[in-house]
Amino acid sequence: MSSIVEGRSGRLPLQIVLVDDDSSDGCCDGFSELWSWQADLVRVDVVRLPRWSGIPYARNAGAAAAQAPILFITDANVLFPSNWDLPIRESIAPNRVLCATIADIDSPFRGYGCTLHLPSMGVHWIRDPRQFGGYVPISPCSGTVISADLFRRSGGYDTAMPIYGAAEPEFSVRLWLCGAEIVSIPDLVLRHRFRPAAERQPFLDAIGKVSLSNYLRFGILYLDQQRIVQMLHYYSEQVPSHFTDALRSITGGDVWQRRRLLEERLPVHFNSFVDRFGIRDAFGQLAHN
Repeated sequence: MSSIVEGRSGRLPLQIVLVDDDSSDGCCDGFSELWSWQADLVRVDVVRLPRWSGIPYARNAGAAAAQAPILFITDANVLFPSNWDLPIRESIAPNRVLCATIADIDSPFRGYGCTLHLPSMGVHWIRDPRQFGGYVPISPCSGTVISADLFRRSGGYDTAMPIYGAAEPEFSVRLWLCGAEIVSIPDLVLRHRFRPAAERQPFLDAIGKVSLSNYLRFGILYLDQQRIVQMLHYYSEQVPSHFTDALRSITGGDVWQRRRLLEERLPVHFNSFVDRFGIRDAFGQLAHN
């Protein structure tokens, strides 16, 4: 958090909202006293959720508590560069989302946003910011800058996707379909501490069932029948141990009602997103509905 405060180009007013998702280790204690509005023009607010609610809900709660007109959505395990606010002030616009560059602290890796992959509905990092002419299909949650008004008009993150995976790309797709644009900001480089390889797979295994439910929900919300079948076939082969329960959980919920609501309210069709970024299905065809 110190890099956020100390990296400002000047004493611009700054509100930092920390969301404590019912943690038990005191990780959010003491931050409110580190800086003051009078001395630093910095206000730190800690939102403590009464029970574990998941990343999308926590991000929405943080956005609801924010009073600034611009939101910078990020993670705890990132370091901000000097003068990080300058490219934001130069590029932000009411209907434009900014995608920060994510750099691995321990390697030369840099990611300039992500692209959507079918049939999994997962994402791949973009390694060249010029790949889509400076535009980004999917903005990672560790570096997304958006006006508070646009965040609220778009509905925020889908809280029916409770943990890691799918909620962030679904939000980006929905932003595009709201008529917004997401642009890469190569000069805004956040140094990110990624989970070590030895911890990554056990973590993914532990959340496998819920993560699968997230991706199934994401696909059903936007894909046509043919691509939904491709997605279901893919996951039935990739994760057969979780597939039946995850599919039952999703189809027994509100996913079809949510799909109809999005079709009625979003001014831009998913086909537009497919065409703009050349999203192809499992057989190499444009994923048109």
